Order: sequence, then structure tokens, then C-alpha cells
Amino acid sequence: MDNSSPLSTPVSVNISPSVLSELERTQGKPEKLMMPDPVGPFGSGELNVVSHAPTVIDLGDGDIELKVNNTIFKSHKHLLNDFGRLREMIKGMERYNTGTPCIIIYRDEHGVEDFKNMFKVLYASLIKGPFEFDGPTLISALRIATAYEYPELRKFSIDKLGASCLTPIQRIQLAREFNLTAWDESAFHELATRDEPITKEEAKELGFERFEELAKAREEEKRKKGVEEERIRRGKEERKKQEEEEAQRQHEEERKKMEEEERVRMEEEERLRKEEEERKKREEEEQKKREEEERAKKEAEEKAKQEAEAKAKQEAEEKAKQEAEEKAKKEAEEKAKQEAENK
Repeated sequence: MDNSSPLSTPVSVNISPSVLSELERTQGKPEKLMMPDPVGPFGSGELNVVSHAPTVIDLGDGDIELKVNNTIFKSHKHLLNDFGRLREMIKGMERYNTGTPCIIIYRDEHGVEDFKNMFKVLYASLIKGPFEFDGPTLISALRIATAYEYPELRKFSIDKLGASCLTPIQRIQLAREFNLTAWDESAFHELATRDEPITKEEAKELGFERFEELAKAREEEKRKKGVEEERIRRGKEERKKQEEEEAQRQHEEERKKMEEEERVRMEEEERLRKEEEERKKREEEEQKKREEEERAKKEAEEKAKQEAEAKAKQEAEEKAKQEAEEKAKKEAEEKAKQEAENK
């Protein structure tokens, strides 16, 4: 494939040097080879004569020659028989040729390179792998497998290419050439939905009708995106509004909760204050009561003492009076007795 093509971009390369050396080993072969072309003018009856020495690629102990344009691949019949169309060519050739089997096909300017790349994949699969091939190699293998009916190789190449980093345009190119509808749809969708504009090179590769279709698809996607963005924007605004309302509600609830807690706290403080006042009042009253009782007790004791003293004084006075009266009486009696005696 032309290295200037977008499809020539490598996806990965990792293949044994021994395999490459076998695939690239060439030598000249001077003899003329004459065989009806089984692809293009096959059945026309005309002979294609190559008068100059062809390039020979010897793949090692081959038992059949496959001539592509002016290059001969010395390959193995059991491998070529896996290609449905090549198998039919080999059968048709064997009916007319008893010597070294040789089939001739004509391809475009990329044909030889396609076969060389295809053989890299085909022969690498016979050796312990795993092997990784670049994009052009896998595309060549896919092209030959498709053209000459080798389903397993076609599937292998498609799977490997599908796992590689191909651009949407590369996938569309391959989809066109190899009828890969799913690739075309996915790549087209990727181009329709990406933000970057379509380049001139991409538009040229797509062609006018497909580019027009893509432009409409991009406009539709842009419209859908605008609608979706508007829906998302409104959704965000609605969520923001709901969040603000929820925040406001929570703030209001928090405020009410704080006010309620403050009210409860103040009521509790008021209750405690009143209880403290009541306690102090009771203590003061009890103190006053105790003091009053103590005062009353002291007064009672003082009164009792005074009364006792007054009583004792009265009794002492009465006793003194009685004693005085008794003394006076005795003195009077003594005096009277003395007077009587004196008489």
C-alpha cells in the first residue's frame, strides 16, 4: 500500500527477524513463464509473456510458485489451498501442467506488496507467537484474504485492525473496500459526534455525497447536543434551585432549631434561677425562722430567768419579811416577857 496513504500508519510492529529475512530473500529467475491470467483476462485464451527476469521471493522449500505481476513467490501449496479462489486456480492449473506448479495473477501497483505483507502474517502464524503486525501488513493480508477467499485470515486481520488505533477515516476506507458495515457506521458516528471540525483531507476522502450526509449528521448531532446541553443546563438549574431551596429549608430548620434550643436553654436558666431564688428564699426564711426561734428561745429563757429571779427575790423578800416579822414577834414577846418579869 502507498506509504503516503493514511492507512499506512503503523499500529505496532513486533515480528521475528528470521521470518522477515525469509520473506525478503530474493533471487533472479531468468526463464520465461507463460500462463493464462486466472484473475483479469482469465478465459480469454491469451498468453501473458514476461520477457525480463522476474523478482523471486523464496519462502523456503516451497512446492508451488505464485507469480504476482513480475514477482514470483516460492510458497507452499497447502497454505495457498486455504484461499478458496487460489485453490480453484491450483486445481485448474494441475489439469494442464505436470511440472512445477505455477499460477499467475495480476494485481495493481500495490499487489506485490500486499502479497509480501500477507505472507508475513501467513508464515508468522506457523511459528510460535504471538506476533504483532503494523497496519499496512494487516490491510494487505485482509485485502488478499478477501480477494482470494480465506475467511479465517480475513477475520484475523479484521480483529487485529479493530484492536489497533485507526482513525475514523481509515476505518471508513477499510469499510468501503472490505464491506465492513459496522466499521463504517461506528466511524461515521465518531466523525458526526466529535468536536473537532472535518478536515479538507477527510472531506476529500469521504466524497461529496458522504460529506454532505456527514455535515447533516453533524448538524443534527449539534442540534441534539444543544437540546441535550439545554436539558442538562435546565436540569442543573433545577437541581441548583432545589439545592438552594433545600439549603434554605435546612437553614430555616437549623435557625428554628437553634431558636428552640435557645428558648429551652433560657427557660431552663429561668427555671434554675427561680429554683435558686426559691432555695435562697427558703434558706433565708428557714434562717429567719431559726433566728426567730433562737431569739424567742433566748427571750423565753431570759423571761424565765427574770421571772425566776423575781420569784426568788419575792420569796427572799417574803422570807425576809417573815423572818423580820418573826424576829419582831419574838422581840415583842421577849420584851413583853421581860416587862412581865420586871413587874
